[in-house]
This record gives sequence, structure tokens and C-alpha cells, in this order.
Amino acid sequence: MTQSLFAGTPLIHDSATYNLQPDKKYVTTWNYGGMTNEVMVWMNLIHLGLKSDRVPIIFPLVGSEYHVGVGPETLSAGSIFDLPRLMEAIEHPVLDWQDVKKGRFNRPWHEVDRVSHPDDELLGCWSIVQTFDESKRPLSREGGPHVLHLGEIRTTFSPTREDPRREDPRKKLMRYSLGIATDVQYTAVPPNVKLKGSEGWHTTFDSLSHLLSNEGRSEALTLDPPLPTYGERGLPPTVAFPNPDNQVACFDNLYWVWQKQVWEWETDPCPTWEAVGKHLHFTKEADEIATLYLQKLFGLEVDEEVPSFIAIHARHTDFKNLCRTPNDPDSCYTSLTEYTEHVQDLTAELVRIHGADSPLAKVKEVIMMSDETDPKWWADVEMIGWKQMRSYEDEIARDYGRRWPAIVDTIVQSRSSAFIGTSQSTFSLISAWRVKTWNNGPWKLVEWKRR
Repeated sequence: MTQSLFAGTPLIHDSATYNLQPDKKYVTTWNYGGMTNEVMVWMNLIHLGLKSDRVPIIFPLVGSEYHVGVGPETLSAGSIFDLPRLMEAIEHPVLDWQDVKKGRFNRPWHEVDRVSHPDDELLGCWSIVQTFDESKRPLSREGGPHVLHLGEIRTTFSPTREDPRREDPRKKLMRYSLGIATDVQYTAVPPNVKLKGSEGWHTTFDSLSHLLSNEGRSEALTLDPPLPTYGERGLPPTVAFPNPDNQVACFDNLYWVWQKQVWEWETDPCPTWEAVGKHLHFTKEADEIATLYLQKLFGLEVDEEVPSFIAIHARHTDFKNLCRTPNDPDSCYTSLTEYTEHVQDLTAELVRIHGADSPLAKVKEVIMMSDETDPKWWADVEMIGWKQMRSYEDEIARDYGRRWPAIVDTIVQSRSSAFIGTSQSTFSLISAWRVKTWNNGPWKLVEWKRR
């Protein structure tokens, strides 16, 4: 990494900064996919940090027009999740990029964030995709490392439960500054990091952790022939191609990383959920926003307790291509009658888990959450007597940002006594894990009918 990562160097951008500790090693990656996929990447990154004894630096949740329309904000992980609580639970430091470098956090995405800058910092990274994809190029996507202006990286503190950032007035300066960009140059990972017997981009935590060790790094960088390289943009003739950085190790993608087998998120126990995910709770502020809208939904005053409820996540719109006849998605969507049967099944399961005398054995309320746009479908939901969050979406987006309707939905789902989700939806899958682990609640992911 260039000299600006270390203490005592001049600032390239106006900012109050700390610098990375020269005796610490770090690991980071870029975003991938929709909101839940990005959160799963965060969990994998933190898990890799634990395995490799490196401090993970979490990339922000970057706004994507594909998922949330024009003008979504870029959110730091710490604006959604209680990172100090996480660090206390896993006994390991975790950093946001806003802990390391000023950036366009908690502000609407802007075209300027895609623009390269002459002072972008040169950063050598590892590419998993370049090794295993037919294109032989690193993963390219919107909101990648170019949104990081790595003119100077900061932090000398070791984060703890009592987080000094909460009282740092300089934080406001750094949260509202413009985007952050790197000039990333990739070296392909060695093929031996691949998960044995798999196809595609699958690797393992142990193999990547070894690659980040001194021994593994030396083995990889002395291979003959040398590992292929790829630059995001051309370098001046006088600038040598950088090796992957050893202090701030980075990867183009960490979504497809496993302990022993592909798609461990659907196994119980799930290694990354047990190591990281179950400790990744929402911030008090995010929880309070969700509570406010639950109280509105149930017609409660601010001091009244929200009743127990069953949550349903019926993902439709962007999943219709899973149907054999996408022009007739009703042919494979789960019917409301079937959802009613699943509610009855989980109500009985609540009695079995908690006992007939428990208040949870008498749950009556159901909240439906869906991206369905058909007014008749929603009218049928209302006829059944189920509540729906969608009437608050515009208000939540106006008051908190375009990302927040989905965030509120996922918090509401995590608070349910039992949960019914959609098969193949990571949004549903992570909510199911939260309900199971945090609430000892039953859950079911409804399969698609491929007729």
C-alpha cells in the first residue's frame, strides 16, 4: 500500500483523520448484489478476519438503482448494525470504511462516485473471479472500489464495546464528505484456494486465510509461471504493477466462501452464521425506527408494547423468471390459501416449542411483506385480516432514505415469533436464521411451484 496509509503522512483530502496501525493487518472486499447479499459478504469478510487474525474493514452498502430505484443512499454497516456489540461478542475488532477513510456515507448515490480521480490510491488486490471465471477478469460491478477515495486511510484506535467514535465530533465531517476511490490492480488467486469438488467461484476460509499468511503469500507470489494480473486502468510507465497489499489485503469477491461445502447457509449449523451472523444485531436507532412503524401498524401509542406476530415475506416481482411461464407468474406463486395453511402450521409449532400456556401459543397477528404490485392481491391479504407494511414505504423512504423500507422490513421479520419466507431468497433466508436463533421461533421457506 502507498505511504499515505501510515502515520505522519500528509493529508491528500481535507479531513480529520487517523491512520492505520502499522503493526496491524487488515482485510476487505467490495460489495456484491442486493442488500442481503452484501450483508452476507460482510459476514464472510468478518469470518475471514477471524480465521486470518486480520481486522475486517466493511465496505458500505452502496445504493443501486436496480434494487431501490434512483437516488438511494450509501450506508455504512455501523448505521444499520451494532458493531461494538458484535466486537464484544466475537472478541475481535471490526471497522467500517468510515473508520478508515472519509467517504460518501449515508448520502444519496451520485454519478460523481463512479468517476476516477488523479489522486486515487494505488491498491493491489487478489481476484478470485479472475482465476475461476471464463472471462479471466476480476468481478466488475457498480459501486466497487472506485467509490473509495483512498487518499488517506485512518484509525489508530482499537474498537471496543465502549466505542470512542460515538463521541468523536470529527465523525460528522467524515460521514458527509464525497466518495472514496481506489485504483485497484488485481492479481489472480492461485487455483489451490478452490473448494474441492466445486464448480464456479467457490473457495474456503482456510485456503484464503493461508493465502493471507506470510507463507501462503510467498508461495503464491513465487509461482512459475507468475499468477495473471489485471488492472482497472493502465498505469504510467514509471509505476510498477503492485503485488496484492499485505497490510490491507483485499479481494474482488467474498460471497462464495465456505467452510467445507457449498451453500452452508442452508445447513444447520451454518459456520458463518454461528461465528458472526448471530452476533450481528441491529443498532438501537434502527430497532427504534422499526418499533415506531410496528406501533403505527397496530394502532398503538408510543409507550405501548407491540404484540407478538407471525411474519411472511412473499417475494414475487423479481423472482417471476423462476416460473416456467414468467408471463403467468400466478401459476407458480404460492397462493394466499397455502400461506394461511403455513400460518396454522407454525402457530401449532409455537405451542409445541413454548407450551400451551405461553403467550406465544396464542399469536393471532400476521404481517405480510411483499414486493407484489397487484392491488387485488393486496386486497385479498386485507380480507384475510393480515397487516401489511407497504403503506408506510413512502413515508419511511422520505424520512430515513430509500434503503430504509427494506431495512425496516428485515428488522420487522427478525422480531417475529415465527417466520414464513420465500425459497431461494437470501432476504428470507437470513430472516429465518434470525428468528430461529434470536427468538427460538419456527420458520418455513416456501418452495416455488415450477408448473
